[in-house]
Amino acid sequence: MVEFLAESSLPDEIKVEVKNNSTFAARQFHEFYLQLFNPTNSDKKLIEIGCGNSIWLSYFAKQFQFNVSGIDYSEFGCKQTKNIFRDRITGNIYYGDLFNPPVELKNQFDVVCSFGVVEHFNNTEDVLKHIGEFLKEDGLLITTIPNLTGITGWLQRWMNKPVFDIHKVMTLKNIQKHIENAGFTIVKSDLLNPISFGVTMDEIDHQKVKFKSIKKVILKCFQMIELIGRKIDDQLFKLPKTELLCAGMIVVAKKTKAD
Repeated sequence: MVEFLAESSLPDEIKVEVKNNSTFAARQFHEFYLQLFNPTNSDKKLIEIGCGNSIWLSYFAKQFQFNVSGIDYSEFGCKQTKNIFRDRITGNIYYGDLFNPPVELKNQFDVVCSFGVVEHFNNTEDVLKHIGEFLKEDGLLITTIPNLTGITGWLQRWMNKPVFDIHKVMTLKNIQKHIENAGFTIVKSDLLNPISFGVTMDEIDHQKVKFKSIKKVILKCFQMIELIGRKIDDQLFKLPKTELLCAGMIVVAKKTKAD
């Protein structure tokens, strides 16, 4: 993960007002969040777990006026996030471990979110419990994971298995069950982005991708199908969201008072 970050440039800002292919995935998230949050949350605090190189804190601050913070175990990733903020928003970024965070961050936030974090741990319920320690009572936990149960997962495993192997493959029902077992109450859940073939061809641990050039050509064909699907969804009719083709899964849950 750190190696990927070290090779990355600053990502583009999320612009949900622009309707084109590059904003398609962000707009899917935005539609979901519009049903969840009020337009202004200036009195609410939100923290992102694993915020390195993330554009989501800027998004939440601009779109919903949250007071934002983030924590990441990568010092470089924290610097990247601060650079993304630039002069546009204010927020606090902490360099630290979610399993041993600064004491002042515990039980402090109305919303805690993670994007592609919990699936990297074998004990999903344990990591969810630790993430939940950042939340106030009745605060919301937002957990997003990639969908590796369908075609994208098959392609990732075939094209670049080392990347596939650092993920725990879960269905929507699986992650919901883990969240409930960790002591949360499900509020809302959904599949996101009805068609996606987001395969990562980056090397991990310096393991070369065999036949990389050929695989990239094959992947390009799948991505053309994805582009057509996005245009249909945007301009003709909404595509059904299935675990065979969707990009990811999102679950919102509430932290309730311990017995």
